[in-house]
Amino acid sequence: MQVNRISYIVYIKNAEVVKRIKELDVNVTYHSQKGKYATIYFDKSKEKEIKVSLEKMKGVSKFEKSLLEAQQVIFEV
Repeated sequence: MQVNRISYIVYIKNAEVVKRIKELDVNVTYHSQKGKYATIYFDKSKEKEIKVSLEKMKGVSKFEKSLLEAQQVIFEV
């Protein structure tokens, strides 16, 4: 079984936002307090709903696809 995953960089205003991001169906792999960003992974099939949730979330400045997305990343389960 193959799972397509996508990576996003989320720029945040404070560290409390990371707790709200973790409540979404995503994996927070890295969080930089000094750089004020977090790296998240999630299933590509849920991309639209995650993007809508991030747009509505207070404390999120912006988000963008990670440069890792340029590579094909497929995990086998």
